[in-house]
Amino acid sequence: MPRPKGSKNKVAIIENVDEKIAAVNAEIEQLKADLKAKKDELKALNKAKIQADKAAAAKKAEEDKAKLLEAIEKSGLSYTEVIDLLK
Repeated sequence: MPRPKGSKNKVAIIENVDEKIAAVNAEIEQLKADLKAKKDELKALNKAKIQADKAAAAKKAEEDKAKLLEAIEKSGLSYTEVIDLLK
């Protein structure tokens, strides 16, 4: 049975479209993997930032404590007298 005119072109076009679809699907999968990697990286950076913020807050608290103790010593009052003044 003879092929209808142009059927070879249709097959070639369909194969070409299938190849393009496969290439786009592969690219989408790669982009999904890249996105997941970026999300994991962001999560790690957020954890590091939280730890750094906690460390900075602890350091500031220590500095404030040292300043307060220094101020108490300069005032000439005892710690109990300062506590009584704060009540």
